Amino acid sequence: MTKRDALGLLAVVVALAGLLAYRAAYVEPRDWAAACAAAMPRPACLPREALLWLQHWQLWGCAALGLGAWSLYGAPFAARVAAVALGAVAVANYNATWGMLGLALGAWAWINDSTRTGS
Repeated sequence: MTKRDALGLLAVVVALAGLLAYRAAYVEPRDWAAACAAAMPRPACLPREALLWLQHWQLWGCAALGLGAWSLYGAPFAARVAAVALGAVAVANYNATWGMLGLALGAWAWINDSTRTGS
């Protein structure tokens, strides 16, 4: 494994761990749901609301699928890493169908590029 691939995998792990930590702290507890439903919601409710809105409209998965498709057509390395990371985040946010497709396409392009360049 090259240093570039290791850094890419580290970026995927950090993105997924960050999202899972945020979900555990601010999305899943019922206390936060009640606080965000109050007339004067806390500032932490805005990112929570955005996360849930993106989840509801399946935009996490659609973005991952878009990046994954772009990855197959010669996207830069960062886009392939982003496709895998966003695909994993999408699966964690219940956008599993599109997220898994984006993750698979990004990973396929990433692996294909690594084997083709001999790195």
